[in-house]
Amino acid sequence: MPPKRKSDVLLEEVDAAKQNDVAEAEGRAEGVLSAKQPRIADSTDAPSASSSKVKKGKARSKDVDDANRPKCWKDVVLEGIDEDDLPIYDDCNDIRRKIRALLQEPDFKVTNWLREIGNINNNSYQRFMKASGPTGGAENGTYYAAYVYFEKKRIFEGKKKTAKRIRMENETPEGQPLRDARRTWVYVPR
Repeated sequence: MPPKRKSDVLLEEVDAAKQNDVAEAEGRAEGVLSAKQPRIADSTDAPSASSSKVKKGKARSKDVDDANRPKCWKDVVLEGIDEDDLPIYDDCNDIRRKIRALLQEPDFKVTNWLREIGNINNNSYQRFMKASGPTGGAENGTYYAAYVYFEKKRIFEGKKKTAKRIRMENETPEGQPLRDARRTWVYVPR
C-alpha cells in the first residue's frame, strides 16, 4: 500500500470528527447523554434520590418569571410609552460615559453595536462622541438610539435606577429635550 498523503490523513480526521458529532447528536436525540453534559432533571420526572427536595412557594414563581423573561435585550418592551416617543432621563454626558464603558469590554465592535441599536451611521456616532456638555449632541440620532439600548439593557439585567436618574424623572417628567441648549437662539427686546 502506498504511503498516505498528508491531505488524505487530514480529510480522514475531519470525516471521523463529523461522524462523532453526528453520533453524539443522535445519542442526545434518543435521550442518551454524553459524559461531558450533566443531566438536568425535568419538572415532569419524579424526584430522584439525589434531589429529594421538592420546590416550594417562591421557587415556583421564579420558574414562571424565567419563562416570561426575555432572552435578549432586544426583546424587552419598554412600558407605557411608544418607543419612538420615549422620554429620555439621562443627559448626553451619561450616555457618552456608558458608551466609553462599553468600549472597554473585550470583543466589543462599535460597527456591530451601531447596527444593532438602529443602523446608526458611524459619522453620526463620531460627532456625538466628540460633543461635550449635558446637552451637546442631544439632536444626534446616536443619543436617542443609545439611550433606548441602555434602558432596555438595564431592564434586561434587572438593575435599579440610579439616584441621578430618579432625580431627573422628578425634575423633568416629560424627559430631556432633544436639542442642544447651546444652539438655541434667544431674542431679547431692545
